[in-house]
Amino acid sequence: MKRKELIVNGKTESVLYMDKGLGEFFDILSSVPRSSVIVVADRNAVAPTERIFPGFFQKITGPHRITGPHRDGLPIILDATESGKTLGTVEELCRKFEQAGADRDSLIIAVGGGITTDIVGFAASVYRRGVRTVFIPTTLLAQVDAAIGGKNGVNLDGYKNMIGTIRQPLFVFSATDYLLSMPPRLVVSGLSEMLKTFIIGSKEDYETACGIFGLEKHPDQETLSDLIFSAASIKTDIVSEDSFEHGRRELLNLGHTFAHAIETVTEGATAHGLAVAEGIVMAARAGEMLGITEAGFADKIEKDFAECRIRENGKIYGGSPADLLPVMLDDKKMHADGLHLIVPVRLGKVVSVPVTESRLKKILSGL
Repeated sequence: MKRKELIVNGKTESVLYMDKGLGEFFDILSSVPRSSVIVVADRNAVAPTERIFPGFFQKITGPHRITGPHRDGLPIILDATESGKTLGTVEELCRKFEQAGADRDSLIIAVGGGITTDIVGFAASVYRRGVRTVFIPTTLLAQVDAAIGGKNGVNLDGYKNMIGTIRQPLFVFSATDYLLSMPPRLVVSGLSEMLKTFIIGSKEDYETACGIFGLEKHPDQETLSDLIFSAASIKTDIVSEDSFEHGRRELLNLGHTFAHAIETVTEGATAHGLAVAEGIVMAARAGEMLGITEAGFADKIEKDFAECRIRENGKIYGGSPADLLPVMLDDKKMHADGLHLIVPVRLGKVVSVPVTESRLKKILSGL
């Protein structure tokens, strides 16, 4: 089993564990004191979890106090969709926590993809002013990115993650067995975030991942585990250095400013990972226009993404880039000096560039 600590100011704030299956999870859980366990699972994650570990949800609650909806050992079911990522869903979830008898010493466990960990993490961070959480990410995207780093949030009027908190889970437990039967579309979506992290922090892993995924849809489990753990570790190190995004953590937004605008303009029809891939290409094109990105880099990643089947049919966003401007100007990452656009310089190096509205308009026109 692999292990990585997220350390802030000399204190361990969260721990990432990675294993093939879920068996070791219970040994880790047994060391956590709690008054009760409340499990929230994405509806689509229940069957895969039971396939990996039959009876998982019955065992996870253990002999501790179970009341309300949890008395039969079944999880609270969440329909984790982008349209349901709202304050209304959080309010309803907090109500279910109360019905289940959750108190300040309870442990909330989220089982699902990035939308699930975002919603449950946010609900737990505000319920009774903060209850501890554990994440079991069940998708590639969640294992390499969404479940790591403590960002929790929901959307506001179609704008991505405009309301949220930064609060670390007690630990994250990633089981690669979830990925063995994952639909190709979810693998591709998660691969975008993995490659984003490697563009930021590891040229070698980027080339390795492109070489593997460019040849087959499912690399062997050991190699996949190594790549996932590397991506998650890179993000963990960045978050350890800058938990609240006042510096280096901002670089993890590579591709996301464009991506969130694409998701909003397409009213959620574009999957997050695919939007991120399109956003990375746009950021590279923007960087070349600004004279920051190495010439030819955008062409390279376009080719790599196509070979990995992320952009195999060309552009993911078919609309006009100019239509993204109003949404980008309302982005939650706007600063007094303008929008901070994250652009790649080359593999292994990205930078943050503040751009004014007029400059952004020129960039979008150029795209």
